[in-house]
Amino acid sequence: MIANPELPTQPDFIPGIYNYCDSWCERCPLTSRCRSFQLQQESGLAEPDPNASLVEQLTEALRMTKQYLDTLNKQTVPLLPASPSSEEQLTLEEAALSRRHQTKDHPAATLATAYLKQTGTWLASERKLLEKAGYQQLQAVELGIRTEDEAMLQLNTLKDAYEQIRWYRTLIPVKTKAALRAVDEQTDDAYLLSYYDGKAKLVLVSVDQSLTAWQTVMAYYPETTDNLLGILSLLSQLNRQIEDLFPNARTFKRPGLD
Repeated sequence: MIANPELPTQPDFIPGIYNYCDSWCERCPLTSRCRSFQLQQESGLAEPDPNASLVEQLTEALRMTKQYLDTLNKQTVPLLPASPSSEEQLTLEEAALSRRHQTKDHPAATLATAYLKQTGTWLASERKLLEKAGYQQLQAVELGIRTEDEAMLQLNTLKDAYEQIRWYRTLIPVKTKAALRAVDEQTDDAYLLSYYDGKAKLVLVSVDQSLTAWQTVMAYYPETTDNLLGILSLLSQLNRQIEDLFPNARTFKRPGLD
C-alpha cells in the first residue's frame, strides 16, 4: 500500500512504514504518520479484536489494504521506486499467510513454530505470574524493603516483559514465514530483495526484544532459568538462521523505525 499524494496530510506520512512494523499500534509513537493506521481509523478498525489472533489481525489488515487499493486504482498514483508496489506487497504477504506449506519445513520456520508452542506452554503455566509478582511487591513495601515507587517500577518492568513475550511469540513465526518467501521464490529484483531484507529485519528485532524480555523474567525469577534455557536456545538458533539467510537484514533501515 502506498500513500495517496493527493491527500492533504500526505507529507507527514512515512512511506512504507507499515511494511516492516510489528503491528503493535497501541505502543507505536508514529501512528499519526502511518497511512495504514489512518485507514484503520477511518474504517473504525483502529482497535483490533483482543480475542483475535495476530494472524487474524494481519489478515484483516490485508483486507483493509485491498479496500484502500480499490480507491487508489481509480486514480493515477505514481509508484514509489524504493519499495515493492502495493499489489506486490499484498501478494507477498498473502502468500506467506495462505501458502505457508511451502516454507513450513524450512529450519527457520521449524524453530519459529517450536518457539510459538513452547512459549504458549510457558504462558499457560505462568498465567498468574503478574498476580504473584504484585503480591510480592506489596509484601516488600509493607516490610519496608522498597518504596511504593520502586515496587511499581519493578512490577511495570515485569509486566512489560510479559506483554512483549506474548506479542512477539506470534509475530515471529508469521514474519519468519513471510521472509522465507525469498527462499521459495528467489528473485534478482532489487526492490523485492530489499523488501525481504526488511521482513527479516523485523524478525531479528522481534527476537532481540523477546530475548531482552526473557532476561527480565529471569532477573526477577532466577529459579526459572533452567526451565527457560530451551526457549532461549530456540531464539538464538533462529537469530543465526535469519542472519545467515539474510546477511543484509541487520543493516536494513526500516522507514521511520530505524
